[in-house]
Amino acid sequence: MMMKAAVMRAHGAPGVLQIEDMPIPQPGPDEALVRVKASGVSYHDVVERNGTYRADAHFPVVLGYEIAGVVEKIGERVTGVKIGDRVCCKVHHSCGRCRYCRNGMETACAKRRSVHGGYAEFVVLADEVLVKLPDAVDFASGCMIGPTIGVALNAVRDVAKVRLGDRVLVTGASGGLGLPSIELAKSAGATVIAHTRSEAKAQALRDIGADHVVVAGDRVDFSDQVMALTNGDGVEVVIDNVGSRVFTPCFKSLAMGGRYAFVGQLFKEQISINPARIFFRRAQLLGVGSVRRDQLEDAVRLVADGKVRCHVAAEMPLAEVAEAHARVEAGNVVGRIVLIPGEITP
Repeated sequence: MMMKAAVMRAHGAPGVLQIEDMPIPQPGPDEALVRVKASGVSYHDVVERNGTYRADAHFPVVLGYEIAGVVEKIGERVTGVKIGDRVCCKVHHSCGRCRYCRNGMETACAKRRSVHGGYAEFVVLADEVLVKLPDAVDFASGCMIGPTIGVALNAVRDVAKVRLGDRVLVTGASGGLGLPSIELAKSAGATVIAHTRSEAKAQALRDIGADHVVVAGDRVDFSDQVMALTNGDGVEVVIDNVGSRVFTPCFKSLAMGGRYAFVGQLFKEQISINPARIFFRRAQLLGVGSVRRDQLEDAVRLVADGKVRCHVAAEMPLAEVAEAHARVEAGNVVGRIVLIPGEITP
């Protein structure tokens, strides 16, 4: 049997994503076949498509690691899900046996590999990446929980350890990671300063819960605005979803003893800093590594309980995948664009 999939055979502009007929994959012993109900379009997908991110690049490939759907078939060793279960997934496969997996660092697994295949009507996924999705959570919301709310939960709660009274600067605030970072930091009792490049997005960020919004374009030093908003003290935490182009103003905005959590890097360029600036400021530079299974389970529960919202900007058919990528790459989307594949019978 065949299915429709958006196939990429080379790096390039959105048009390299072409709808093709492909055989429906069959699950191995530890895998499940999932009928895809929704697949989010992340900026990671964009940089993987345009060639900024080339790790493990191979062609042809079906992108999409933000996946929610229904289990159609299971391998003989699958125990975590059953046929008919509604599921979402982690961002990466992990072995569960290496020293990192055994020490709560499964996102650094020695055999880690990225999930792919969400831009299709069906996908085969390992049992260990799947988490059950409650009926209270729709598929369009569910597909983005792991790579957005799950990663934001890791960054805000577990890595940066945001506390009551902290002042938190969130970059890329209108994106899939930025929006839940604002909500989670507010839930922890922090004052949130949201950074965006677009004045048109400022009110939406305030509506979501940001106490202050700083509007500044690429490579613009907005640290004076942040310092003014914090009476010259700076912020205790930076949740940086953008990376190199905002590093300097973000670091200059950091309070003494502040915690700088790196979540995303959207561009190819490097950063440069005199190490003395780090120790004179007593700064902590922290790397946020994706989302563990337990964090995803926590994030699903938060969404089901209405504690955190999934922000769906638009739902688009799989056939419009190139247009979806163009909109995300242009940076004029608040929240996530979600692809909805058609349905066929396997």
